[in-house]
Amino acid sequence: MEEEEFFRLFTPQSLVHIEDRIAEEKAFKKAEKQAHEEGEEEELAAHEEEEPKPNPKYEAGKKLPLSLKDLFPVEYTSKPLEDFDEFYETQKTFVVVGKDMTIYRFSATNALYLLSPFNPIRRGALYVLVHPLFSALIIITIIVNCAFMAMTEQPFTWIEYVFTGVYTMEALIKISARGFIINTFTYLRDPWNWLDFAVISLAYVTMGVDLGNLSALRTFRVLRALKTVAVIPGLKTIVGALLEAVRRLRDVMILTVFMLSIFALVGMQLYMGTLRQKCVTFANFTYDNSTEGNETAWSYDDAWIEYAMNPAHWYTPDGTEYLICGNASGAGHCPPNYVCINNTHTNPNFNFTHFDNFGTALLCTFRLMTQDFWENLYQITLRAEGPYHCAYFIIVILLGSFYLVNLILAIVAMSYDETQKQDQADADEEEEERKIQQTIHDGLREDYQEYLEEKLSQAKSHSETSLSDHEGEDNADKISVRSNKPEENGQFLSVSKKGSLHDSRMDIEKKSHDGDMCHPHAGKHVDPRDMMVIKNLLAHAEGHRNSKHSIISEFPFEEEELPLKDRLYNRFCSWHCCRCYVKFQEFIAMIILDAFVDLFITICILANTAFMAADQHPKSPELAEILIYGNYVFTGIFASEAFLKLIALSPPNYFRDGWNIFDFFIVVLSFLEMALDGVSGLSVLRSFRLLRVFKLARSWQTLNMLIRIVAGTMGALGNLIFVLAIVVFIFAVMGQQLFRDGYLSEYADNMPRWNFTDFLHSFMIIFRVLCGEWIESMWACTNANGPVCVPFFLLTYVIGNLVVLNLFLALLLNSFGAESLSGGENEEDKEPNKLSEAIGRFTRLGRWIKVKVIVCLKVKMKSKPKPNGGDASPRLNGKDLPDGGQPFSNGTVIELQAKPEDTEITLPGELVLVENHSPEKSTGILENEKKMDDETRPNSRGSQRESLSSNSRNSMSDDDTKLSLTKVDAEGEPEINEVKVTYANYPDDCFCKICRRKCPCCIRFENTKLGKRFWKIRCLAYALVEHKYFETFIITMILASSVALAIEDVYLSERPILAMILEITDRFFTAIFILEMLIKWTAFGFKKYFTDAWCWLDFVIVGISIMMLVFELLGLQKMTAIKAMRTLRALRPLRAVSRWEGMRVVVNALIKAIPSIANVMMVCLIFWLIFGIVGVQFFAGKFYKCEDEDGVKLPVNITANKTECLAKNYTWVNSKVNFDNVMMAYLALFQVATYKGWIEVMTDAIDSTDIDVQPDPEVNVYMYLYFVFFIIFGSFFTLNLFIGVIIENFNQQKKKAGGSLEMFMTDDQKKYYMAMKRMSSKSPQKSIPRPSNIIMGWIFDAVTNQKFDIGIMIIIMLNMLTMALEHYNQSEQFTTILNYINVSFIIIFTVECVLKLIGLRHYYFKFPWNIFDFVVVVLSILGVALSDVMDQFLVSPTLLRVVRVFRVGRVLRLVKSAKGIRTLLFSLAVSLPALFNIALLLFLVMFIYATFGMSFFMHVKHQYGIDDCFNFETFFRSIIYLFQMCTSAGWNSALAGITNEEDCIEETQTFDNGTTIWKDCGDYKIGVVYLCSYLVLSFLVVVNMYIAVILENFSQATEDVQQGLTSDEFDLFYEKWEKFDPEATKFIPLGQLSDFVDYLEEPLRLPKPNHFMLVKLDIPICENDKVYCRDILDALTKNFLGTSDTPGEIDVNEVEKDKEKIEYKVVSSTLLRQKEHYAARVIQKAWRRYRNERGSLPSPPPYDMVISKESDMITSKGSEMATSKDSKDTATTVNGDTASTKSLKSDTSNKQTAGSSVDVHIEIPESEITEETAMLSPENRTVELRADSDVVA
Repeated sequence: MEEEEFFRLFTPQSLVHIEDRIAEEKAFKKAEKQAHEEGEEEELAAHEEEEPKPNPKYEAGKKLPLSLKDLFPVEYTSKPLEDFDEFYETQKTFVVVGKDMTIYRFSATNALYLLSPFNPIRRGALYVLVHPLFSALIIITIIVNCAFMAMTEQPFTWIEYVFTGVYTMEALIKISARGFIINTFTYLRDPWNWLDFAVISLAYVTMGVDLGNLSALRTFRVLRALKTVAVIPGLKTIVGALLEAVRRLRDVMILTVFMLSIFALVGMQLYMGTLRQKCVTFANFTYDNSTEGNETAWSYDDAWIEYAMNPAHWYTPDGTEYLICGNASGAGHCPPNYVCINNTHTNPNFNFTHFDNFGTALLCTFRLMTQDFWENLYQITLRAEGPYHCAYFIIVILLGSFYLVNLILAIVAMSYDETQKQDQADADEEEEERKIQQTIHDGLREDYQEYLEEKLSQAKSHSETSLSDHEGEDNADKISVRSNKPEENGQFLSVSKKGSLHDSRMDIEKKSHDGDMCHPHAGKHVDPRDMMVIKNLLAHAEGHRNSKHSIISEFPFEEEELPLKDRLYNRFCSWHCCRCYVKFQEFIAMIILDAFVDLFITICILANTAFMAADQHPKSPELAEILIYGNYVFTGIFASEAFLKLIALSPPNYFRDGWNIFDFFIVVLSFLEMALDGVSGLSVLRSFRLLRVFKLARSWQTLNMLIRIVAGTMGALGNLIFVLAIVVFIFAVMGQQLFRDGYLSEYADNMPRWNFTDFLHSFMIIFRVLCGEWIESMWACTNANGPVCVPFFLLTYVIGNLVVLNLFLALLLNSFGAESLSGGENEEDKEPNKLSEAIGRFTRLGRWIKVKVIVCLKVKMKSKPKPNGGDASPRLNGKDLPDGGQPFSNGTVIELQAKPEDTEITLPGELVLVENHSPEKSTGILENEKKMDDETRPNSRGSQRESLSSNSRNSMSDDDTKLSLTKVDAEGEPEINEVKVTYANYPDDCFCKICRRKCPCCIRFENTKLGKRFWKIRCLAYALVEHKYFETFIITMILASSVALAIEDVYLSERPILAMILEITDRFFTAIFILEMLIKWTAFGFKKYFTDAWCWLDFVIVGISIMMLVFELLGLQKMTAIKAMRTLRALRPLRAVSRWEGMRVVVNALIKAIPSIANVMMVCLIFWLIFGIVGVQFFAGKFYKCEDEDGVKLPVNITANKTECLAKNYTWVNSKVNFDNVMMAYLALFQVATYKGWIEVMTDAIDSTDIDVQPDPEVNVYMYLYFVFFIIFGSFFTLNLFIGVIIENFNQQKKKAGGSLEMFMTDDQKKYYMAMKRMSSKSPQKSIPRPSNIIMGWIFDAVTNQKFDIGIMIIIMLNMLTMALEHYNQSEQFTTILNYINVSFIIIFTVECVLKLIGLRHYYFKFPWNIFDFVVVVLSILGVALSDVMDQFLVSPTLLRVVRVFRVGRVLRLVKSAKGIRTLLFSLAVSLPALFNIALLLFLVMFIYATFGMSFFMHVKHQYGIDDCFNFETFFRSIIYLFQMCTSAGWNSALAGITNEEDCIEETQTFDNGTTIWKDCGDYKIGVVYLCSYLVLSFLVVVNMYIAVILENFSQATEDVQQGLTSDEFDLFYEKWEKFDPEATKFIPLGQLSDFVDYLEEPLRLPKPNHFMLVKLDIPICENDKVYCRDILDALTKNFLGTSDTPGEIDVNEVEKDKEKIEYKVVSSTLLRQKEHYAARVIQKAWRRYRNERGSLPSPPPYDMVISKESDMITSKGSEMATSKDSKDTATTVNGDTASTKSLKSDTSNKQTAGSSVDVHIEIPESEITEETAMLSPENRTVELRADSDVVA
């Protein structure tokens, strides 16, 4: 297309053209409408034209496509052009292309009714608006404005007016260029401009009027920063994903609010007013009843209430919060001299935490869902109400927190995934376009190629000398420059590169020398433009690192000079020196590039890391000296390594490798640090040494992969962090502007640490909210500013945490998927791993020695006779050694000297004789081995079994000759798979095959009497073990022994009889388990038993029990080591896993994930190690502080340092969690990463000043940055890697287990297959018969009507609303009104129930929902009648009303728009089985840890997190506590409690009178290991499996909904079917088909007029003109999925099953019927025409008569012809639908036999093709007519 045609200036003439086109279109539409109205009475085919859509390439805001950039005339920039998108041809628009090639689209109507598109003012505004500098100016203004908004004190008062002025100018320019609002593309049609407009308007309003807090809305200007974001391509994805996610979250939000409301209502009914219970001291209470001056004396009760309500008399354990207590059993008790009273006037946490009304209850449930400080709510509620109320919390956490929060994650992840795919597609398209452009540009001339060839061959001699020293170092990289011929008119050069660019030049030269690169042609002159292209291509291939002899630099054109950078590079970095230097270089290279040097460097890196980690606080001078010298040594080693490598490789090659640059950078920094050693404040440089740890990634695959993932996501992550920063900035500035004054007036001098007074503090509060902690800051804020804080914090949490932070995870998951894919592909391309090579050398050395030894033995054994008479030659890995072959090794391969005619046996260099070689690498060799095996070892018995596993194939060796080069292991390692027990009726042989062969006496023993008896015993044992009740018995025993473990709690010492019983049962269980093991040994034999991992587990646990018995007999059970071993009995429940199918699946999945989880753990530890060492350098010894005797930290003005503190008799104490050494730092960082106890750690860090100096509040405030960085990289990143790894593992296992059938199907076929599978499980139900009685009939019609259901739903919602109105301490009148309303609701529901019973009769109980209703109604009536009794014995009747809320679930199916919510619930239903298994596993982990906890920490002193309700004294309490900690909640206080070793009883003492005082000290080491391992197992692994399952099932469910049909749709189909087929015959008359498909719900519905759609669907018609339900559903499904080519085998398998059951005969189909009708019409027309021409003819004879006469004649001739033709046509008609094909074939045979039909063939002429016949394909236009009586009218 020529440029003049495509880009045309917009002129008045253009406007006239547009108006003409608009008029034309209007006229066309009008004519069309009239034609519709006057059309024939026959149906018009619904012709659906595709709606025209705007071309996405020419969208406003996008850059001009590449293909048009070159055509675009420069002089047209910033000028109005005619719109080149065809979509806008009939709309008044024009476009402007800016200088940066961005497309802008404007309305061509008059702006503001004044400015036409040709007005000079508007033209000027246009020019300014599209100029890139304009948007740059606005962006700069916004950024400066943001900076000013972040300041607490404004430096200039006038600055605000400047900004307002700039924004006003921008708005005026935009309005004059675009117009205001009426038309499209005007100013206010862009949502971004609404924001601007609102901000500007507010600015002007606030200048005149003081709007108070409203002026804070101006802070929304910050949002404008997001607007500029959309310009940057990467950010666009992130912001797009964010907006998409927010849009999609609608359904989840509705579901969340609904579920939280139900939880809140339940919470209100259970806990209203209970959190007001306090402990009051009665020690000081005196009652004075004298009436001094008072008229009336106080009653005792009044006096007590007055006293009790005074907060001064309440018990506060820690001086801040009052202790909550309860009077229920197991609830929290008051200390001595205190009594528990209720109904006090305050609630906990500043009166914010309670269930006294619906609002706060909802807030509490939201807090539980987000798991923020929920342990506090959990603990006070359980203290008040007793431990059994943990059930409420478990349900809310499992359903609310784990499920809903992860659904949000799933949605965010999916929307990110989709936007990224979209962007990828766009990028690919652009790339495609670029390639096409490239092809056009690359029309290289022939003589130029000739010239190039000459140059290349000249260049060859130079390059070879310069690069000879690297020739052997790397694989040669291939750049092939070959000439392709895309078209006749020109050729282009393709440069394909492979490998890592070391010797690419040499390769070009070699190829050019071969002469097959370019074909010389005679031709035109060289075009300089082509010169540029080839230069660019080669420069790109060379990576812009061309040496002095590079081809490009030799081009003879003056204008093609190299850039300065390249010339400098060539001058200084290409070392071409004398020969001796080159020799020296080669010598150095040989040393420094050796694998052993790499191994040495790796060991040095590890040692260096250990040295740096050895830093600690009280550090002896010797240690300090060692560390300093160690640093010098390591710096020297690394520096010399870098220097020698630099010499060996020469700079161009050295700096080509990223790792080398990294090394060099670190070496330079180390020297810099040593130089600046004395300068204070530069200790930060020391932490750069830590980066050396990352050098390990070279040889450590996982670290490498994770670093690649991190690097790969860096671009997107940078964008995300930018968006995160903007979000944080917006909320921080808003918070500061809204709440600053409130804080200053409320708190004045006593300002809390977390506040909104300046930008840094605001930023930190918002960052804390992002980390998931919003509730405590919100309390402080609400105290100062009132309830306006609540929406602010909730919004920050939802947007910041749930959306933006989940994008982090989405990003990681996304790159994980991509990484695992790419990881598999380029396995071969990777350079060989030097480290593994070095280790390989040692193993080869060992193997070489082994070979030598074996050969010596072989020589010794030569004299012995061969047992098998087979070949005697020695075996090398399953291959024969040639005669006299002397194996020797050169370190790489074992070579064999063989005669020339022998088979060549030198193995390729890759194969070293390794056991268990990885199967991929050695497949080729295995093939050879197998062949040779087949030829050489016919008799070997061992080969069959060994060749089964690919692992042992490599290690095949001949059993006969006893020569094994590698250890032969028949089974490999014990597999962690269930052993597939082959159900044979007898066990394996007693002796293994080798024994039988080597030792004939074994076989003799088997045939003796004893042997036979032993075999009988084994068979019996085998039968016993295989018996189904054996496992049941063992499981029962395991569970019983687990229960016995759980009973051993703190009260056992008070119950001696129970203790005795437990001891006896313990011995009994031990005996049973020993017996079980012995029986299994007898039955299975040792080999089978010990190759199963689960049996090993049993063996270890039984072994421990046996040892315990032995020690008891020896009387050693009092030893502590033995006691510790006793606790290992807690592992017994693990044995149940292997016997419980559901759990075994999960555990197997977990075990398969262990390697990757362990890898991530290691990477996590390395990341944290770096932060830990930096933390030690920053904070070691600085967390000490001076405290008085009450434990209060003293201010600096009282005591400045340690000496003063001790002089004044205060105590100088260290924080429990500190950075004094790396292990402590790990613990501190773990607390920070899980956000538990991190505030205390950060407080200490921010206050720290120096060693032995008293901390000063917020003196070191920029240390916050250390923690922010750590949280982003150490927590957001590394902890999310756990989820990534687990999900990745899930997906891989799914791929392995994926059905083989699905692998061979296209996507369309898969969808159809899934739909079929769903369909086959459904069939029409008999509808409930309508009663014959008139009144019952009316009632039946009413209750089965959809409107009735919806009415009931509305009443349920109202019921819910009235329940939400209840509150604590409500007035009598309010309670009475509520009671009346409640009774009226009960009456309504009872009436509904009775009506349904009358209408539906006994069918009422067929539906589960109805039974549910019935139970609720009965219980409600009972509740009202017996309210007092119910209250005492059962649950409160109000709870029953809450249950009724669940009925809302019914309405979801009826509401069409609730499809999204249905999907969510559907995915929950799908996930439930898997979630149940995971919950079981979690419970198992909790069970084991609870028994461990009881044995270690049963008697720990009640302090910190351990109190009378939450401790490890009994099993139930341990479980309650561990459940709280599986979400990581409150583990820091628990840790402090169980590791407390100060101020406690050191040893257990027993007195003569029998009392025992137990040791109540904690144990630091055990405590840390116990809790950290529990957290990793439960919080990081098992809970993340929940996330994995939910993500998986949710994406599956949405996929089902988006692509295929869910079972819901099929249910609805059959529901509608019942109306048409009440008897469930599965058939409806053909006449009703059109009505039926119109009556259906979307997406299966075909709205009327649907006649031609039904014809096109070709639905089979059965006898009596009936249509079968499954045929209709099948056709509609295909129509919806758009698949016509359904895979045959599926159709047959799935659909036919059902059709076999029902006998039915197909006689026609809708398509065939239509053809018959059409043919009949043609005959009728012909007949009429004939009659009109011939005048009036006598009326034809009766139809039957004609048929009977002619049938004899026609049958003989016609039927043969008809059959052949008919069968042909049927085949084309039916589109491969086998069901109808079959039936139609049977139909043709009917015709042949009956001979009652006449077939007429009519070819429709082209001229007569009408709209209806046009729908038939050309070959179907040959119409066959069966002239039946019902056709010809």
